[in-house]
Amino acid sequence: MKKPSLLVIFLTVFIDLIGFGIVLPLLPRYSERFGAQGFMIGAIIASFSVMQFFFAPVWGKLSDRIGRRPVLLISNAGSAISYAMFALAAHPSLTPRMALGVLLTSRIFAGLCGANLSVASAYIADVTSRENRSKGMALIGVSFGLGFILGPALGALSANKFGLAAPGWVAATLCLGNFIFACFVLVESRSPSSESAASRPKLGQWLHTLSQPKVGLLVGLYFLSTFCFASFETTLPLLLGSSTFHPDDFVAPSALLGKLSTDQDPVTVQLRAGLSPEFAQLVAHPLAEGDSVLRRSMFNEFNRLVKAPSLFDSTLLSAVQPATNASTSAVQTSPVRLNRLVLERAYPAEIKHQTIYYDERKVGYIFAYCGLISLLIQGGVIGRLVKRFGEPKLIWGSLICVALSLALIPYAEHLAGLLIALALFAAGSGVNRAPTMGLISLHTPASEQGASMGVAQSAGTLARIAGPVFASTLYAVYPHSPYLIAAAIALGAGLIAWQFLCKGYVAPEGPKA
Repeated sequence: MKKPSLLVIFLTVFIDLIGFGIVLPLLPRYSERFGAQGFMIGAIIASFSVMQFFFAPVWGKLSDRIGRRPVLLISNAGSAISYAMFALAAHPSLTPRMALGVLLTSRIFAGLCGANLSVASAYIADVTSRENRSKGMALIGVSFGLGFILGPALGALSANKFGLAAPGWVAATLCLGNFIFACFVLVESRSPSSESAASRPKLGQWLHTLSQPKVGLLVGLYFLSTFCFASFETTLPLLLGSSTFHPDDFVAPSALLGKLSTDQDPVTVQLRAGLSPEFAQLVAHPLAEGDSVLRRSMFNEFNRLVKAPSLFDSTLLSAVQPATNASTSAVQTSPVRLNRLVLERAYPAEIKHQTIYYDERKVGYIFAYCGLISLLIQGGVIGRLVKRFGEPKLIWGSLICVALSLALIPYAEHLAGLLIALALFAAGSGVNRAPTMGLISLHTPASEQGASMGVAQSAGTLARIAGPVFASTLYAVYPHSPYLIAAAIALGAGLIAWQFLCKGYVAPEGPKA
């Protein structure tokens, strides 16, 4: 009989995360393309985590009873179905409202079946010794890194070649193949003679797990780090791939207001016709407002205007269309992008040129870059870092790196600065998960590994509920704010880790069987 293998569980999680990596960078942009904005974008992204929050502990406890293998098989099959639905959402025959409905349904179903990470963590705990536990947990981090290299790259290439529906079909095919692979190769890791965990109600399991001081602290830190990561992954495609305006984009608001009131060029005439009554009144009778107030008014008005598909006639749009379609990309240039390009060319001294803009294809490559950095940090390095610094200091250091990078990302105006900030973020977030999960496992009784990992995973998914809604809603109000607030949260979490985890830390003696 075959023995449980870390290589097999790694491959199972890795293939699943390739599918996840294909879809994740596209969700904010697809939601925006289909007409969602602000809170709605966050709600669609968070729907996956809402379902996972309720069902991850259930799957974890079920795996303690019936084994890890059947639960992982169910999860793989569900992923294949959900990604097929994601592909259908991009079908051109659907109206924007219908497309959003299918997109939302696909994420709800994916969350319902999403048990891979928590159960895979329990699988690893089953087959590793205490001293190798954090190193074993790093395999999931490596899977994330590889998945976020190949996944976004595959999504970018397929969208570029075959259109917006292609990434979903590629992800569905991979997960179906993963299901077939697991049916033949994945072996059960849990011994039938293992002691079963005490059966507790869901709330009771949460209270039991969080009542353990170190475990409760670690779950709390994992929640905060995941919240920051969820805020980042929700808004980065919008920050880099959306042509909506930031208040700081209006570098000369008073001069722009003057042009809107007097100029008779075709762009200004057509733009003036679409102004709201309130803003038209401001143009006709400018008040003695400061630049900051004018920027806020222009931020609201121009973001409303650029989303209108009929803002400019075909003559003006055709002047910028050829440049955007210079490649053979199957990803169509959005009306918002074309409208902004017209405005930038008409008012070069008043509106800042968007120096960093990446469509769905290029955003995929940016996420792949982050995955590569994360993989380089985790692949073979985590074990040595744990031995040298210990898990507590790694958790603290990773949170400080995340805080610094989040403060830098929204202010990067050129590719080099952006890549440096993203590398710092990928390194910090990549280091965080393995020592956190390793310590949780070491402080947890052997009979409750699945249940405790389920609670930790649910804390993470709770953060993935709050993070996207928080970040997308604030992004619609002021694009830099979710990054700055998340940076402050990561810094606070780092200080908590230093005070209550690093100082006077004593390694646990090991979980009792």
